[in-house]
Amino acid sequence: MKINVVENGSKSKLIAMLLEDNGSERELVRTDNGRDDLLNRIDDMGLSHLTVEFK
Repeated sequence: MKINVVENGSKSKLIAMLLEDNGSERELVRTDNGRDDLLNRIDDMGLSHLTVEFK
């Protein structure tokens, strides 16, 4: 599993998507507060051990 982060529209809106090993994808979290906020939210979910890619 890994997490892909994409920008939605403006550069301030980030969406983290969880990509499962079987190829399925689901939204984890959205933020308007930048990368640090997004990474903190992922850490709060206990998923900081996964690879995070910003696309």
